[in-house]
Amino acid sequence: MSDPIGMTREEFQAAVDPSPEDMSTEQHIRALTAENNRLKRQTGADSRLFAAVRDELTILEPSAPVSYAVPSLAHDPLYPALIVTDVHAEEVVLAEEMEGLAHHDWNVCQARMSMTVEKTLELVNIQRQASVIEELQIWSLGDWFNGMIQPQEGAYGISMPMPRAIPAVSIAFAHMVASLAPHFKRIKVVGMCGNHGRTTKKPVFKATADRNWDMAVYLVAQAICANLENVAWELPNAIMHVSDIAGWNALLTHSGEVNMNNRTPYYPIESTFDQEHKARRGTGKDFTYAFMGHWHHWAILDNNIVLCPSMIGANQFSRFRLHKRSTPEQLLTFFTEKHGMIQMQPIKLLDADR
Repeated sequence: MSDPIGMTREEFQAAVDPSPEDMSTEQHIRALTAENNRLKRQTGADSRLFAAVRDELTILEPSAPVSYAVPSLAHDPLYPALIVTDVHAEEVVLAEEMEGLAHHDWNVCQARMSMTVEKTLELVNIQRQASVIEELQIWSLGDWFNGMIQPQEGAYGISMPMPRAIPAVSIAFAHMVASLAPHFKRIKVVGMCGNHGRTTKKPVFKATADRNWDMAVYLVAQAICANLENVAWELPNAIMHVSDIAGWNALLTHSGEVNMNNRTPYYPIESTFDQEHKARRGTGKDFTYAFMGHWHHWAILDNNIVLCPSMIGANQFSRFRLHKRSTPEQLLTFFTEKHGMIQMQPIKLLDADR
């Protein structure tokens, strides 16, 4: 730098002040460094929390396999998929607010989860009279929670806060998987995340799956079931995932990011999946069937798009916003290698708690 003596103020500033570009770069670097440090602290805290939770878990031991008489008929083997979605485990639905047409709380939820297992085995054993069934897929499509952070009075809509709900629901789901495991040689659990599990106001695809309460359920349940050697887990970070069943591709998603306007948007749903077909053509990720939750009732569009019913059934949102009668159900589907999906069996849960 030249001798500052005799320089004007403007000349001195021009000589020593950093350029706007240097200032912008330095500010950007500081912001990135601060964000990186924040994420490291958050990841470390999450890891310590999960380690503490994992140390307190009771790891389930496998039960003895349950045998069944293999039929002598020459029917093709069947491949069932149990769809579990929209449980809203800690949501409270008061009968007096629903004209006595629906009710729900944590006790009801637990009863419905147990009945889902019982009826799945009942329906599978009926099919085993004619067909060999050795494998089961469990497709969880998300929204295990209503998602309130703070506990409120029962009338407000939840029965327990999220820190209590997550381990309770995780343990209950793990017991569902463990109860089914002895009846099949292989089980694959696919866990998708819903929109109620997000921790921000942004859409679910802005909040990654590993920051979602639904993912916490799957991770804890997976840890509890670590000793069940015939159970495999697929936990996608994407909002859509293609699962192979009997050689057929099934696209799984919670809502497919379909916008709604006061009623279930059947045509926009069809259009969304038509666009998905076009985007996936030639990629190896195309699909024959699509299964989605979110809409709280059962419907079939274009012969291959299945809207799956909810475990919670009717609440004020589904009754007065979607304008659909929604009963608590889950869905059990059956596939064959030759014909694809050949059957859908609704698992009705209305009387589970009575």
